[in-house]
Amino acid sequence: MTLFIISAVLIIGLSILVIAWALLKNSKNNEINRSQSNLSILQENLKSLEKDLNEGLITNEQYQFQKTELEQRTVEEVIQLQDASEKEYVSKDSSKWIPYTLIGFIPLLVVSLYLILGNPGAIFVQKDPQAKQIEEMVSQLEERLKKEPKNVDGWMFLGRSYAAMNRLVEARMAYQKAIALDPKNDHLLADLADLISYQQKGINAEALDYVDQALKINPKNPKALALRGSASFDQKNYSAAIKDWSLAITALDPKDQEFITGLQDSIAEAQSKIKSTSKTTPQSIKANVSGTVQLSQEFKSKINPQDTVFIYARAMTGPKMPLAIIRVQAKDLPYSFELNDSQAMSPQMSLSQFKEFSIYARVSKSGNALPQTGDFIGQIDNVQLGAKQLRLVIDKIQP
Repeated sequence: MTLFIISAVLIIGLSILVIAWALLKNSKNNEINRSQSNLSILQENLKSLEKDLNEGLITNEQYQFQKTELEQRTVEEVIQLQDASEKEYVSKDSSKWIPYTLIGFIPLLVVSLYLILGNPGAIFVQKDPQAKQIEEMVSQLEERLKKEPKNVDGWMFLGRSYAAMNRLVEARMAYQKAIALDPKNDHLLADLADLISYQQKGINAEALDYVDQALKINPKNPKALALRGSASFDQKNYSAAIKDWSLAITALDPKDQEFITGLQDSIAEAQSKIKSTSKTTPQSIKANVSGTVQLSQEFKSKINPQDTVFIYARAMTGPKMPLAIIRVQAKDLPYSFELNDSQAMSPQMSLSQFKEFSIYARVSKSGNALPQTGDFIGQIDNVQLGAKQLRLVIDKIQP
C-alpha cells in the first residue's frame, strides 16, 4: 500500500511538472516563432527594396535610407530571437503565475524523493535547437563573404550582427574591412567609432579620429555628432557638447524618438553643469587666459573647414600635459578662446596651480589629440595667468 501511494503521488507530481513545462515552453516557442516570422518579412522587404533600385523605381539615396532602417530592424529581431531562445519566457500578467505556484508546491515532496531515488538527469530538457539559429545565420554570412570578399554591405551587416551578439573584436574587424572597401561611408565610420567607445568605456583618440573622418564626409551624421558631443562633455567643454547634440537632433528623423530623448537629456545635464560651474567655482573661472586664434594667410587655402583645432595651455616648467584644452573646427577660426580650470584634464593639474604658460593652437588633419608631423601650429610662450587679448597665429608646420 505504501509503495502504491508513493508511486501514485510520484506519477501525479511528474504529470503536473510535464504540464507546467509544456505551458512555459509553448509561450516561449510562440515568442520565438513571432521573431522568426518578423525576421523573414524583413529579409523579403530588403530583397524587394533592391529590386526597386535595380528597376529605377527609387533613387540610390532613398534606397540607402530605407536599407539602413531595415538593417536596424533586422538586428533588433536577431537580438529578440536570441533572447527568446536562451531565456525563460516571463509573462507580464502576474496572475498567470498563480497556478504555477500551486503546481510547484503540491509535488514538492514527491520531486525531492525522485531526485534522491530516481534519475534527475531525465527531467532536464536539452537546449532548444532554435538557439543555434543566430550562429547559423552568421556562419552563412561568413561563408558568403569568403566567396565575395568585396561585398561592403555583407561586411557591414556582419559587423552589426557581431556587435549585437557582443562579439566586439570580430565586429571591429568586420567594420574595418567594410571601411577599407568603402572609405567614404560616414555611417560605417561612425559605427566603428561607437563600437570602439563601447569597448574602451569612453571616447578615446582613436574613436575621435573615426568621428572626425565621418563628419568630414557628412557634417550632419547624427551618431558622429553625438559622439563628439560626448567627448566635449568629458572634457568639460559643455557649450561645445550642447552645440553638437543640438545639431544631431536636427539631423535625426522624428521617428528616432528614443535617440532624440537621450540627447535632450544630455543637453539638460550639460546646461546644469554650466550653471553649477558658474555658481560653485568663480575663482577657477577667474584663473584663466584668453585671446583670439587665427590662421596665417599662407595656410588658409590648405585647411579643410572640418579640420580639428586644439587650443591648449601647458606650464612653462613642469609637466607637459595640457592644463586646459578646448576643441573647435577650422571653420570657426578666427576663434575667441578662454582657457580656465573648468577645462582641466585632471583636477590636480589646472591653470590656477601655475603662473606662466605656453599657449598652443594646432590644426590636426586626423583629429588625433597627439601632435603629428604635418600639423599646422601656433605658439605663444611666457604667458602670465590672467592674460587677456592674446593674439595666437597658426603659422608653422609641426616637424
